[in-house]
Amino acid sequence: MLSNPARILCIGKDSGLLRSRCAVLAHAGYNAEAVMFAEAESVLRTAQFDLIILSAILSDEERDYISAKVGHATPILTLKKLTFASELLREVEQRLNLSKQDSVA
Repeated sequence: MLSNPARILCIGKDSGLLRSRCAVLAHAGYNAEAVMFAEAESVLRTAQFDLIILSAILSDEERDYISAKVGHATPILTLKKLTFASELLREVEQRLNLSKQDSVA
């Protein structure tokens, strides 16, 4: 388990995929939360996250909407296709490491 787990918000439209994605992340030691696109804005207003993962199912307009709400404060990982667990974890780790490097620079 991670000593200070990153908080990750997964946004999408398929509750089953969101649950699976968060289970993979939680098993790897992350603090992962799932939210349907329709409720994402209220969650983003009330909580802070280290990373946001956008589902491949979201339209370009929906992704742009979330990106505009988040701004540059939080890194966003936009999935382009169905992503297997090992690939998801690799991409999350890379994105979080890039974010840490940017905050140190």
